[in-house]
Amino acid sequence: MPVKPILPQTTAHPASASSPLAVGGILTGTAVAKLTAAGNAVWCDEGPSFIFNRLEVSGPDERLYDFIGAASGPGFVDWRPEWYGVYEQIYFGVVRGGAPTREAAEHLARKLRDILWRRHEEDRIHAELDSHRVPLDLNVLIPIPRRVVRKGFGEAAQEWMWGNWGVRWPIRRVTCSIERRNTSGSKPVAVFRFLSEDWPPWVAVLRMRKRWPELSFKLIPSYLDTA
Repeated sequence: MPVKPILPQTTAHPASASSPLAVGGILTGTAVAKLTAAGNAVWCDEGPSFIFNRLEVSGPDERLYDFIGAASGPGFVDWRPEWYGVYEQIYFGVVRGGAPTREAAEHLARKLRDILWRRHEEDRIHAELDSHRVPLDLNVLIPIPRRVVRKGFGEAAQEWMWGNWGVRWPIRRVTCSIERRNTSGSKPVAVFRFLSEDWPPWVAVLRMRKRWPELSFKLIPSYLDTA
């Protein structure tokens, strides 16, 4: 399945020195994003739903391995869902979707709620057993405040992640490998691959660059071409 780099379809020429790209913005999909003093600003048409990201980190060996150690985490945020509220949300969605009977909607809502609960508990247990199982955990590098987590995964949480990470959902399916560009003894490069929704975590990468100025961070987003 071909993978197409994310390029701005609405930009016909390279960005000028005064454009958002030249002063800290990042191209994503059919959009330009920029972290401003007022917050996370976006100019966009319509971007893809799922982004496949490649983050290349390189630099002095000691600092690189410091970053690798600091970046790993459980990859789990315990939003403490209110499970009856989850059931109700599913139930009314099924009813609006045309469930044949109320009993059928209740049965499906209970079944899906139970599946989500089991998955949540499995993830929580895995995180407790291995607190470094995910090689790139944004919540370890840039933690979500407890006051936000206590409110659950809702609008406040998504707005916080949007402003501090550049995405509205945690990244998923993270892998890491150490690669070398050639066999002549070149410096190692840590390559993180992961999935994000709607946007790459570009704000988080800007913060990583500020925290580790000795390292180079190259974020390469792309999306599956389904055309």
